[in-house]
Amino acid sequence: MLPPIDPSTLEQNPGFSALYKDLTTRKFNPDGSSKDLKRQRAHAEVQKKLQTARIEAAKSQILRASLVDLPSKSDGLPPELHEVIEIICAQLNGQIPPEDRDILQDDTEYFLENIAPVSAAVSANLTATAEHLTRIANPLSSDPLDPTILPSATLSLLDANIALTDDLTTTRHSLATLAATLLTTHTTLLTSLIRILEQTVHGAVSRGTRAHAEQLAVKADVLNAQASIHALTHPLPAPLAESLQEYSAAMEKEHMRLKTRERAALKMLKAYEDAGAKGMAEIAERFAEVGREVERVRGEIERLEQGGK
Repeated sequence: MLPPIDPSTLEQNPGFSALYKDLTTRKFNPDGSSKDLKRQRAHAEVQKKLQTARIEAAKSQILRASLVDLPSKSDGLPPELHEVIEIICAQLNGQIPPEDRDILQDDTEYFLENIAPVSAAVSANLTATAEHLTRIANPLSSDPLDPTILPSATLSLLDANIALTDDLTTTRHSLATLAATLLTTHTTLLTSLIRILEQTVHGAVSRGTRAHAEQLAVKADVLNAQASIHALTHPLPAPLAESLQEYSAAMEKEHMRLKTRERAALKMLKAYEDAGAKGMAEIAERFAEVGREVERVRGEIERLEQGGK
């Protein structure tokens, strides 16, 4: 894969951007290899032949592996055929020297004569294996795939895997580009923030505000000093001073009177608290009696006044 380039670099260098685009689209493949159509066609032919050879070799290897496992996995074959199958497998795997093959000719002929049950057993084992593979290839479905389409399904999965890998690479490239843009924006923001802080904390505006505050503080000190000097050099008139003294004395008396009332109220409140609910009920009853007595006396006074008239 070609290394990604910062978009800002491409924007600032149009010529390099055009060259990079030409290289990535016309000269190089996504994996970084050079694009050579003629060589790629020849390579495709070789790949096709190689794929065919690999398929044939895989088939042969699968059959040999099935024959090796057949005696242990198939119970329907006769015991004498198991030994013959093991001999044939050893011969196919090159474990028997060529000079000993004539001795095993009878076993080979016996194997060929009974090839039908052997092929049926091998086919059954391969079918079971294919069913397991279809379940693995499509784990989300309850119905397994048709074993006949297993090769195409496998190729589809491989192609999908390659496509997902390419998409992942593209997404990573986009994410890296986005991260670079974000970092650039963050750098710009920090630069602006530092500039604003310099202007507000250490700039002309900050210095002007501080100087103005210091000027106002000096003016306040001057006015305070002037007021003190005026008070010392211009005493109050005698009538005003006497009035202020009398007012101060009256305020002091009023303060003492209020303090006395406060102590009396607190004392009465404490008495109420000490009396409790019973005492409060007696006070209320006494107050009611006094009220009735007042009404009675008031009625007698009115009656006497009416009699006097």
